[in-house]
Amino acid sequence: MHSAKTEGARPSIGARIRAPLAWLARLNVRLVFILAGVALIALLVSGIALSQILPGFFLDQAERRSLTAAQATALLVQNRGQFLAETGRANVLLTRELRDTQLLQVEAQIAADVLAQGTVEITYKADGARAAIATPSDETISQLEADGLRPDPAVPAVTHTDLLEIATGFFVELTYTVKDPYTNRVATLQRVGDTLVGTGLAALLVSVLIGVLGARALTRPLARLRRTAGRLAAGQLDERSPQFGILEVDDLAHQFNAMADRLSESLRMLEADRDRLREFVADVSHELRTPIAALRAFTELQDDVVMSEEERRDFLERSREQIARLEWMSTNLLDLSRIDAGIFPMDIHDGDLRDPVRSVAEAHAQVAAARGITLSFEVPSNPVMLPFDRERIVQLLSNLVGNAVKFTPRGGEVVVVLRETDEGGELEVRDSGPGIRAEELPHVFDRFFRGTNVGEARASGSGLGLAIARSIAEMHRGRIDVVSTPGHGARFIAHLPKGDAEGQ
Repeated sequence: MHSAKTEGARPSIGARIRAPLAWLARLNVRLVFILAGVALIALLVSGIALSQILPGFFLDQAERRSLTAAQATALLVQNRGQFLAETGRANVLLTRELRDTQLLQVEAQIAADVLAQGTVEITYKADGARAAIATPSDETISQLEADGLRPDPAVPAVTHTDLLEIATGFFVELTYTVKDPYTNRVATLQRVGDTLVGTGLAALLVSVLIGVLGARALTRPLARLRRTAGRLAAGQLDERSPQFGILEVDDLAHQFNAMADRLSESLRMLEADRDRLREFVADVSHELRTPIAALRAFTELQDDVVMSEEERRDFLERSREQIARLEWMSTNLLDLSRIDAGIFPMDIHDGDLRDPVRSVAEAHAQVAAARGITLSFEVPSNPVMLPFDRERIVQLLSNLVGNAVKFTPRGGEVVVVLRETDEGGELEVRDSGPGIRAEELPHVFDRFFRGTNVGEARASGSGLGLAIARSIAEMHRGRIDVVSTPGHGARFIAHLPKGDAEGQ
């Protein structure tokens, strides 16, 4: 036997790792990271581009400046040689100063201090290679360093060759070399780098700030919409989302409100159906109690009481009436349940509406005559063509005519009238019965409502015929109205349109 010890559920290793990083799943954090990432990428791209472009650009500029200084030094020496030649002292210099580079040393120093601001070397070929080399003086160096310039050994040495005419037809080849010039290249690159880092950090801070503000502007409506959805889920069906001024979020809020409206309407319909079902069950229980109680009483009387054959036949006749009432009620209840479930069979075809009027009138003629009631019908001479379900229209008229015959006293009259209208057709059933009270008119189509008429007519019905008639009219996209004045009969008018009916 192994003993098991119950312990509290521990989170998995993956859950423990993900828990501290759960804030990364939030939309506003992601937006901030996206904008910060864009700023960092822009900063890196700019830094890489500048690091690849600027150093070479500055070196090229320094090299061009050194070449210009070498060429300017050559011009300086040429001008001095031309001056000496014009004054007749060139031959002397040729044999002494030029060989000893005294003259060139002076020119080289001037070039080093003023033109090149770096090391200048002037080389000539006369009895061997001789050179004059000069570097900036201490005074010049102090001034250059004060201006932020430093010797730049990264700049390659630049050489320029030229011929100096020191006598008629006598040329000397001079080579001018400039190297290690003082430049601000390194300082400039440092300033550019510092500026790039500073502006990059500022851009990063601004992007983060904009990301936070933008994320809040976007997530605040979403958070409010989420709270609204939570209250709706908690049962506050009238809760709706406002508009936020953001097109996409407003579209989402509109769809949410439309969904909430449909949900609220569906729930209200379900509640209404539940209430109607409760009432329906209560009404059915009440209505079934009467015939069942009557049948039980008849059965018990036949067992307990000695009765004549005539009394027995009377009890059997009343039992048959109650059974017929139960059968009629069950049929009507089945029809109503099919209507409520949306499975009431419909067979819509174009036809002449005069045909069901004649059929119903002929079918009820014998019952009306037995009750001493005159039953007649009035139809147009021309066909009244409409789309309808003949069986259901017959059922509608049968319920209306049956009610009229039941509530009309002996000697009264029931008339069925068919009229063609611009909208379609009208079926009217009017009687000369006791009429309906004004306060009862809104309820005549309610299930199990039978009014306050006295006599057997009120007790014999199921109270479902008019409800079924109204449902049939509505299934034909029509309606049924009632007009009545107490003591002057009632008129039931069914309006059937020309358009397609349900189920066609």
